[in-house]
Amino acid sequence: MLEWLTALGGIILVDLVLSGDNALVIGSVAAGLPRKQRGMAILAGGTGAIILRIGFALLATLLLQIPFVQAIGGAILLYIAVRLLMERNEKPSISTDTKKASPVKKSFLAALVTILVADATMSLDNVLAVGALAHGNIPILIVGLLLSVTLLLIGSALVSEIINRLPWLLNAASLVLAWTAANMLLSDLRLGPVLDHLPWSDFFVPAVTVGIVVVAAIFFYLQERRMLAFNKR
Repeated sequence: MLEWLTALGGIILVDLVLSGDNALVIGSVAAGLPRKQRGMAILAGGTGAIILRIGFALLATLLLQIPFVQAIGGAILLYIAVRLLMERNEKPSISTDTKKASPVKKSFLAALVTILVADATMSLDNVLAVGALAHGNIPILIVGLLLSVTLLLIGSALVSEIINRLPWLLNAASLVLAWTAANMLLSDLRLGPVLDHLPWSDFFVPAVTVGIVVVAAIFFYLQERRMLAFNKR
């Protein structure tokens, strides 16, 4: 019993520590939705995340052997980082026409898909550590992931509330995604060795991914300022 509890506690602790940035990103994605849909997106995304994590934990070694899987994941995270910044500056149009209610639904579905993709991509490395702690014990693995993801979702809900009041914190979430994307590119079995030949690759690759996000943030900020100035005329 003690061994079971020790393994369970280790899985919860390790998954929470390694998933801290996941909570920031999930909360950031959900922050742009209305309050009711925000909770639904986090809950539905969390349910999907649990299923995906269990599957990843069972197939982690095999998944990470797929050529360019981490490189593709890094590219997806970089896209999500830029997309978060862009969506922050998009102003939803208000319409009383019932036929135009679909954009809200699309926003919810887009947020749900983004949460699932971001969490799945950022959890590829995490599941190796979690799977090792489970020592092949599937019930411990499932219970541990259920508890840790539940705590992760509570953290995500708090983050979404904070970001809804302080939208500039989305910049931090985008930077975390950019940094994680760089680490995934460097860790890829095929692309990583190629990037290692670059001078100061451990600095250069993160600088490029973070630089892309910074440039995107400045571009969208200036675009928003121009739109505000134009609307005042």
